[in-house]
Order: sequence, then C-alpha cells, then structure tokens
Amino acid sequence: MASAICAPRRPTPSNSSSSDAPAKLNEMSIPDNDQSELEGGQLPDCLTLWRCIGCGAMGNSEPCTGTCAFRKLEIVSADEYAELLESFATVTDKAKRLAAVVQEIAVLGGSSNDPQRDYRRLQIRARETLRLVQQGELSRQLIVTPADEYATVWLCGTCGQIEAPQSCLGVCIRRNGEFLRSTDYAELAARFEAQRRKADEFRSLVLQLAWVAPRAGQWERACRAFQEKAVELLRSAQPSPDPTEDNRGGPVKPCGGSPNAGV
Repeated sequence: MASAICAPRRPTPSNSSSSDAPAKLNEMSIPDNDQSELEGGQLPDCLTLWRCIGCGAMGNSEPCTGTCAFRKLEIVSADEYAELLESFATVTDKAKRLAAVVQEIAVLGGSSNDPQRDYRRLQIRARETLRLVQQGELSRQLIVTPADEYATVWLCGTCGQIEAPQSCLGVCIRRNGEFLRSTDYAELAARFEAQRRKADEFRSLVLQLAWVAPRAGQWERACRAFQEKAVELLRSAQPSPDPTEDNRGGPVKPCGGSPNAGV
C-alpha cells in the first residue's frame, strides 16, 4: 500500500497587494504539505475482519465481556483506500510541476528589457512541462466510493467485537481482509478532489501561455497580462482541507494486526 497522509497545515495567508506583487513573489509559494505528508510512512488505522464470500457477513473474534454497547460503524476496504491514495499522490505530483511554471509566469518579464525573449523561453518550459503532465493521466476518472456504498458493521465499544450478520446461505467460506473507517476514506477523497481542481487550474494557465503568441509590439503587454493571472491564481490556491475533528471513538490496530478490545 502507498505511503500515508497526515493532517495538512494551513500556510499563513499572503497580505501582498497587486501593486507590489512582483517584489513579493519570492515570498509566495504553493503549499507543499500534501507532498511532504505523502512521504510520512504511516497508514491510517485498519481493522482486520473476516468476511464470508457466500452471504457477505463480516466480523472479528473478540470475546464478549458481558456488557454490550454496539454502535454503527461504516468502513471501506483497504484496497479502495490504496487506489485513492495512489491517485492522490499522482495528482499532487502533477500539481507541483505545474505550480512551478505558474510561479515563473508570475514574474514573467519583470526583470528584463527583452519581454519577447523571456516569453519565448517560458513557452518552451511550459510545453515541456505539459508533455510530462499528460492531460489523460491528470483527468483520469477515479471512481470514488460514494457514502451510500460504504459497508456497515456494528462495533461494541466495550470489548471491540465487530459483526455484520447476514442470512446464511449454507456455504460458509471466511477470508480475512483489511478495512478502514469511512471517515479516513472520505477525508482523503475530499483532499484528492481539491488537489485535482488545483492542478486543472494551473494547467489551464500553463496551456494558454504555451500556445498563445502575442502580436508584434504586444509582448510586454502580454507578459503583464499573464503575470497578473498567475499572481491571482497563486493567491487563490489553497491547501487541501484540514481533517475534521476525530469522532471515531478509539484506537484500532494498524494494518496487519488484529482488532483488540480497545476498538
């Protein structure tokens, strides 16, 4: 499974105005929390449960302590999370590559007496980046599991027993699998969508610069127009949403371990 994502930190907002933008652009950067968090090496807590391939019943094997306190718990498979995590890592890398070009656009022609030369050089850079960031990969439609398709189990807050009884079909074949709480999956899905929107916005501007050439005598004006768009885009870019308050109700064993009574 891919590497983990921790809670992102929001950067301090920039207070620069459009008039002093060129002087402040070196202080402006795209938040890179998502990329650093992908390298954290941890995974969300998992539940190891058996599942009957016949009737779909699920559960674990925690002994009952005599005081039952069951509550509903929604889960998704670890495989679904891993697929989403891989897509998130991919789109984060794409956004980072595109953001680097947008930052160059934001200072286009600002320190040169030859705006045409600067424009042409950055066009080459933009086209090279676009070749790396193929639109087909960037816009690949990942099917995110909707909330109404989460699996529902019942968790005892006393002993950690988990069960999801179904009508037995008479063919009992139980296989163990890893599952995560739906809150972990939903949080990552929201961050993935936010990162994909960010990458699409960056790509739109980079694509425009890559293939648009101003008329003769309009190079400086074109540089200024693209610079203003880039500055506005950089300022509006936000990191992925912070995770909501943890309402999950207790620790579980990491993937590979069995649930315990503290679930």
